[in-house]
Amino acid sequence: MSRFTIPLNSFTVARAHSWIEKAVRESKGMVMEVRDAKRTDHQNSALWSLLGQIVKQRPEHNGVQMDAETYKALFMHALGREVRFVPTLDGTSMLPLGLRSSKLTKSEFSDLIELILAWSAQNGLTIEHFDLTAANDSSDRRAA
Repeated sequence: MSRFTIPLNSFTVARAHSWIEKAVRESKGMVMEVRDAKRTDHQNSALWSLLGQIVKQRPEHNGVQMDAETYKALFMHALGREVRFVPTLDGTSMLPLGLRSSKLTKSEFSDLIELILAWSAQNGLTIEHFDLTAANDSSDRRAA
């Protein structure tokens, strides 16, 4: 049996149950992973839209030239994710390591988006053309 990923809902539980039974019968050292769903494409699009707007309004932060990737690392760090910065080969800037927003769950990603929005508001940035309900995904909608 290969690797399968299915969202668990009332329609797929029977399929998942049959795969578990097959794995137990065949007993080939199978492993089952049950985890929260990862971030959605809508959330990812919202993140990069937000980061782009921030870079346009605040290209420099605390004396450092910023880009979207560096802001993302700072926000991931603020969210509690481990991020390390190392100097680039030419020594002219810093490179963030250890961050992968693609590994965040939908809920964690919603927290990241809300953290970015709060920071933007606290720092007087204007966020335009942003749909909070899409960023928080249809299965996790909150009032905007």
